[in-house]
Amino acid sequence: MHLEKPAATWPPGPEIPKPGVPPQPGVAPQPILPSWYEPMSISLERELADRLLAERTILVDGRLDDALASHVAAQLLLLDARSNEPIILHLSSTDSELDAALALTAAIDLISAPVHVVARGTVRGPAIAVLAAAAQREAHRHTVFVLSTPKVTADGTADQLASFAGEHARQLGRLRDLIADATGRSPDEVTNDLDPGRVLTADEAKDYGLITQLL
Repeated sequence: MHLEKPAATWPPGPEIPKPGVPPQPGVAPQPILPSWYEPMSISLERELADRLLAERTILVDGRLDDALASHVAAQLLLLDARSNEPIILHLSSTDSELDAALALTAAIDLISAPVHVVARGTVRGPAIAVLAAAAQREAHRHTVFVLSTPKVTADGTADQLASFAGEHARQLGRLRDLIADATGRSPDEVTNDLDPGRVLTADEAKDYGLITQLL
């Protein structure tokens, strides 16, 4: 039986010493390069947020969920404790939860400092309530507003579903009333705009009464 020997390469590579075996004479040991990890004391995003907070400015961007609403509410309470000067809240949200939006509006109503909302990008659904709760409502000229109600699903017993439906109807009524109070329009008119999902440009939102000034 004949076995082929493995092919050799030239020049031969350096041998890697086995653990616990002293290096052979004439073979240069491989250098061990030091490495280290230096964690950043603060991220760029956190630094920017802190600088904006020092200027009494808060960003609400992206999906408005319970976590973001709680974070922004904490910032509002902190700034309100420091001063009664106006707080500028920049709002852009294409997706928002009804619970979170109403919780944030409650925080705006709770504090003494006036909150001025500047809308940009797209503001859709329950996030409109945050805009409506502000003392002053401004928007960039290319902002788009979508008056709509969120789609929800629920599981449970008949009693649980009935309770959920009642609570959801109450929250929708709160959203409707906030928009009606801000715009001076009737609750029925606002409901008729929310149900199909009415889209407003910045100029149309100003005529609607949803914003008070274009930037």
